[in-house]
Amino acid sequence: MKFSLAIALFVSVTSAAAVQQVPEPQITSAPVTSDSGAATIHLEKRYKNAIINKEYRERMERKKKAAESTSSKPKAWLRVVYSTKTERVIPTVIAGVTFSAKPPATTDGSEPWISLNKDGSPKTIKPDIKNGRIRKASPTYGTWFQTASTIVYTPEDMGLEHLGNEDEVHEEVVYQEEDQTYHSLNPLIRCTPDYYKLKGVAKDQSPEPFCFPQDSSQLKQEKTYFVTWFSRFFAPEVKNVKLHLTFVKEHHMYKGTKRSEVMDKGGQPHASSFFTSDWIENDKGFYPLTIDPEWLTAKEPFRKVMLSLQPDNVSDEEFDPQEHFIVIEIAKGAKVGKEHLLDLKKLDEKWNKADIDGVYDEGPNIEKYLIMMTMPTCVAIAGLLMYFFVMVNKKNTDLSHLRPRRALGKLTKHRRIPFAKKKRTETELPLSDMNKID
Repeated sequence: MKFSLAIALFVSVTSAAAVQQVPEPQITSAPVTSDSGAATIHLEKRYKNAIINKEYRERMERKKKAAESTSSKPKAWLRVVYSTKTERVIPTVIAGVTFSAKPPATTDGSEPWISLNKDGSPKTIKPDIKNGRIRKASPTYGTWFQTASTIVYTPEDMGLEHLGNEDEVHEEVVYQEEDQTYHSLNPLIRCTPDYYKLKGVAKDQSPEPFCFPQDSSQLKQEKTYFVTWFSRFFAPEVKNVKLHLTFVKEHHMYKGTKRSEVMDKGGQPHASSFFTSDWIENDKGFYPLTIDPEWLTAKEPFRKVMLSLQPDNVSDEEFDPQEHFIVIEIAKGAKVGKEHLLDLKKLDEKWNKADIDGVYDEGPNIEKYLIMMTMPTCVAIAGLLMYFFVMVNKKNTDLSHLRPRRALGKLTKHRRIPFAKKKRTETELPLSDMNKID
């Protein structure tokens, strides 16, 4: 031991003597030339090679491009309607959907259109052509928005008066197409009874006149959803409607469930609506609804809300919100902590600040990592010490007073203590063989 210690001291002294002292750098004067006198000193800044995460850079570039594209508003354009009237159309963007955009000069049926998810959030559908057929094409609405009229033909009109059947008439139903002057500028899917999703416990109740959002859907705060309804549901004289939102008090047995039919299980709406929209054109058929965070509280992050429409031919006193309604759920939503790029952002800020101030930090703060590693390290050290303690004292441990349990009958004995001896030194007398009868 003493010999090894002496060798270590000798090696350290030898290495210390071999190290040469490096002189400190000093500023020297510039060389003097015969033509221009003292030469000019040019100092250049030394830059460090920045290590940039490719994924982070691409994501930031896409985010910047998306911000630039959304910030630019669509330009207004002119069109001629009804062959004589010229009007200026101003496009609007709602929840990423552009309304009243200028249509393309030529169309082939593959133009994208906007559909809706069950909660009313928009999604873009892009049709494609395969084998000469268009898949996912823009929907057609049949005769839902056409006006039906009956034409009666007499025998004189049909040229059958010579047959003598003067009382025989022919009735034919003719559908008149809807005026598409303004509906053609709406890329959003329209609501028809074909898109009704039945509600109730037995799924036997119609949600008319609503298509989206569907009953029992969940809408998150600070997001915009489209509430759509079938405009032909109301009387022809109805020109405008109002959207009412009313809180629903759930039954205590079913409160908090995600998909419960609230009204069928004892839910009661409040006496008055907490939100009422302005008058909306009924023929428009949709309303963009943004969930206000003030509608929710810290104690109630989820609330049931009843949606109902009031036509302009019904007064506020006569309006019953429970006549035609759907119930949705508004929620704060989960808060996702996207901190996987936080270190890179802090690193960029640190280097930018260092370039300005000229002070470079030594590195990231490692105190939090030390705190995280303290407890596992203590547990590992305690376990290691316990292992050494048991191994040192296993020879001095007397466990003869413990009765071993038989796990497999008389053949073996189950050792409950890991350091018990595998082989027994004592021998048993063959007393069991003395009672055998030859």
